[in-house]
Amino acid sequence: MDKNNQINSNETACIDITEANYQPASFINKFSHAISHDELRLHYQPRYNATTGKVDILEALVRWSRPNEGLLYPDVFITQAEKNGLIINLDLWVFEQCCKDLLWLHENIHSQLKICINISVQECEDISYLQKIIKLSDLHGVHISNFEFDITGCAHAHDIGKVTSFCEALKNYGVNFSLDDFATGPSPMVKLWRLTNTIIINKNFIHGIGTSTNSEAFIRSLVKIAKDIRVHIIAEGIESNEQCDFMSDLGCDHLQGFLLCKPLRIAQINPSILH
Repeated sequence: MDKNNQINSNETACIDITEANYQPASFINKFSHAISHDELRLHYQPRYNATTGKVDILEALVRWSRPNEGLLYPDVFITQAEKNGLIINLDLWVFEQCCKDLLWLHENIHSQLKICINISVQECEDISYLQKIIKLSDLHGVHISNFEFDITGCAHAHDIGKVTSFCEALKNYGVNFSLDDFATGPSPMVKLWRLTNTIIINKNFIHGIGTSTNSEAFIRSLVKIAKDIRVHIIAEGIESNEQCDFMSDLGCDHLQGFLLCKPLRIAQINPSILH
């Protein structure tokens, strides 16, 4: 499955700047301004069904368009946003923009497309976030079941009970969840497995395919566990045909990565990308 002709060259324009460039006070001012003054951008990376090669879900990825600095990856600002109390504002901005984009996608591309949104475990511990996203989905006329939430940082949850309650509440609306810390964090994640139908095999494991027999053996074990608990498996960070074939042969359900398609701006998405 080779979608190289769909790759978006603009994604490579992201600048590699570390969080160390921003002191807390400076970051708070600059990032608050970014949220309120249209400096954030969403790109969408397709997730391909390993069997059919088709796409039914797009992962939303936020970028920061800094004046005179270019397009910045989340590695630059996500942790700082969490530390400085701005992560909920960021995630609410992302969710509302995704609501708007999903309406456009359903009207112009495919009526069954869904969007996967990455959220910090901090949001799952905050009841106000749950209330606000339900209100936003109603406001924009989008059913919240059209979203999947990829929960990150579960291993660092302060109150796993609140996270579980968050998931249970949205599950009643038909929302699906994926866990991005599968096999990378301690035991609290186990409590969430019964609430999710999807796990993600981290790209750090995927990148060992073809170069490390230990990595390959570990991935086989992860896939076996995932199949034993009957959840779907996503392999992220696919960058070579060898990685793609390896994960497909193991029975991975969905594949995502630069080999298949780099993240795209909403205007660049067209029906041909979905096949």
